[in-house]
Amino acid sequence: MATPNLKLKRHQAVVWLPPRSAGERAFGSEALLLAHVGGEAVPMLRRASLDSLQGVKQVWLVADARDVSLLEVALPPLSGARLRQALPNVVEEFLLQDVSRCLVVPGPPVREGNRLVGVIDREWVEFVVGAFARRQMKVEKLWPAQLALPTAADEWSLACSHGALALRTGPQSGLGWNAGEDPAFREEAVVAILEAGAAIADRPQKLKAFLEEEGWRVPVESAAKRCAMVAETAPMPLVRGAPIDLLLGRASGMKAAMAQVDWRAWRAPAALAAAAVVVGLIGLNVHWGVQNSQKQAMRQAMEQKFRAAFPGTQSVIDPVLQMKRNVAVLRAQGGRSGADDFVPLLGRFAQAMGPKGMDAVAALEYREGELKVRFNPTAATGTAARDGLRQACARLGMKLQFDNERDLTAKVTVQGT
Repeated sequence: MATPNLKLKRHQAVVWLPPRSAGERAFGSEALLLAHVGGEAVPMLRRASLDSLQGVKQVWLVADARDVSLLEVALPPLSGARLRQALPNVVEEFLLQDVSRCLVVPGPPVREGNRLVGVIDREWVEFVVGAFARRQMKVEKLWPAQLALPTAADEWSLACSHGALALRTGPQSGLGWNAGEDPAFREEAVVAILEAGAAIADRPQKLKAFLEEEGWRVPVESAAKRCAMVAETAPMPLVRGAPIDLLLGRASGMKAAMAQVDWRAWRAPAALAAAAVVVGLIGLNVHWGVQNSQKQAMRQAMEQKFRAAFPGTQSVIDPVLQMKRNVAVLRAQGGRSGADDFVPLLGRFAQAMGPKGMDAVAALEYREGELKVRFNPTAATGTAARDGLRQACARLGMKLQFDNERDLTAKVTVQGT
């Protein structure tokens, strides 16, 4: 709702925003704001930038009339969350922009049972509110300029600022217009907005024009005379309220908090992080390529040595395993046994078991250098007994491994195989 009795105190300000067409970068870096700052007997409008509003804690914003669409629509008899859900579908046909990217805010009732609805770009509002919030300034309300001007029954109000026009034709009606900087174009723009206003309301004889600077005076007076109106000029007014608050359509909670983050400040760190990720990925791929080439070179070297030792081999699948098997065959053919053959492995295992080995072992099975032993429960029950068996085998160069902590079956192999 409006705040008709707003009185500026110290640390408070009413700020007229530039149009969105000025751009986000210009908004933050140039003195494009018009502000009434409290703490003075008669607050004077002055140009300001965000950083120049030092000490201001609360702000009331006036959106450029060109950035706000005011619609008179028939709304269904809903309220609360249901009305907010229905609003986009009602106003979608009147907008050129995607309604999902807009804030749609219901206002007071107007003629013939319709209601006033304000529409403004969501991203622009979030950017503006976030820019003030990052400087510890709380935005209390956001009013459309065409409804923030003073109104009277027998006159229209016209604001001339930021190279634009905002016309209020009634308590709940108004529009915005582009005017530029050229005096001749400004006069034509004032005539155009007065003609457009006559299409929505009866045009009175009096026009109250609020001017940002004196360069507007001649174009406004000439245009008013052409439209059979008498223009009275004055400085830009101290806005005290409007019948609609565009902030009521903002998201709450996490979305609003995220919108207040100055993502521009994270561009350099994000670019640096992305570059680091890219460099890391390139490094990993280069390292993998080097390792893969070394692997291929080692495999080729092993295969060459294997073929040199066994030239009659037709195919080499696993040179290490094939070498072990062929060496074992040659050793057996020569009457020599390897450490992992059955007899040597069994002899060392019997030596590790000692005099009680006959009573401790229930069954033995040998296959491909591995001795599978099944113990009696009395010999391999408990952690201490099993650790003793492992240590006895390790002292003789063997590795004993139980299948699990409860099973009595274990594998005995030569260490290093």
